[in-house]
Amino acid sequence: MTVALSAMNKMQFDNVHLGTPVEEVVKKVGKPYDIHNCGNGVYEYEYIERISMNNELVYQNHYFLKVVNGHVVSKDIRDESRPAYDQLWQVDPNYPTYP
Repeated sequence: MTVALSAMNKMQFDNVHLGTPVEEVVKKVGKPYDIHNCGNGVYEYEYIERISMNNELVYQNHYFLKVVNGHVVSKDIRDESRPAYDQLWQVDPNYPTYP
């Protein structure tokens, strides 16, 4: 199994504590995949960790950090796996497809 490079992984996510300045997080793990403006001065930083095997995406973890006034106020993690039928039935099994 090979792990694709990502800006953040589970261990790094666990080491982000509430109240940490977001600049410190970005300095340690890099720029996020996306920054969502949630309104009222709340921003959601999204990092994605993609796990693949044999050039095929197996699953990915989405790490979310809510930021208010430049500090992390909450954290969330969601994982996504491909449906079993997606892994069995591909248009071209020699070309890596992603959900």
